[in-house]
Amino acid sequence: MSNEWALPPGYSLRLAEQGDEEFLRSLFCSARPELSLLPLPPEQLSTLMRQQYESQQRGYSHQYPRLEHWIIATHSGTVGKIMFERSQSAMHIIDFIITPEWRKRGVGRTILIALKAHAGSLSLRVDRQNVNAKRLYLQLGFVMSQSSDRHDFLIWS
Repeated sequence: MSNEWALPPGYSLRLAEQGDEEFLRSLFCSARPELSLLPLPPEQLSTLMRQQYESQQRGYSHQYPRLEHWIIATHSGTVGKIMFERSQSAMHIIDFIITPEWRKRGVGRTILIALKAHAGSLSLRVDRQNVNAKRLYLQLGFVMSQSSDRHDFLIWS
């Protein structure tokens, strides 16, 4: 299925599988460094992070019945994930995380350009604190649709 995306050599997308669960959980944790600051013993912190991850996944599955969960890879290995729901002409990006060591290296830009070539329109929400991601989205032509206390909602068409 990854050949449905127009990706440059060295990049690939594949549907997430059961064997990806440990990577996905660690990716979730890498995107929430504030949780590691909680004054908890390591075992309790690990349990909390696992529970938060599982709760998020259940919530996404319930809220987005046509959810697609893709793994992002480069020639060097697995570097991220993207989750979205799509209709015939639109995609809503639900969750998009690149591993910390691969951030700011063009991976996110490459994946978004591929999605733009495939979809008539894209929408997403970004945490208002995530200025790097928001900057990338705006550079790629996304525009602000609305805002809340915690998130900005962006669209591209």
